[in-house]
Amino acid sequence: MAVVKSLWGVVLAILFVYFLVAFVGNAFRSQGVKYNWLGVLLSFSTIGVAIYLVFFRQL
Repeated sequence: MAVVKSLWGVVLAILFVYFLVAFVGNAFRSQGVKYNWLGVLLSFSTIGVAIYLVFFRQL
């Protein structure tokens, strides 16, 4: 069961990194839009830590 959970963790981590890169790319291409980068960083890091803790540390 732990192997299946780890595989789901890998899938979600890949999707997370894809969405992070896509967001940053779109943010730099859109001119005139101001982002709260601290809020963006905190949001993405919270999601990343949650994925790590649940799927890789098996909490």
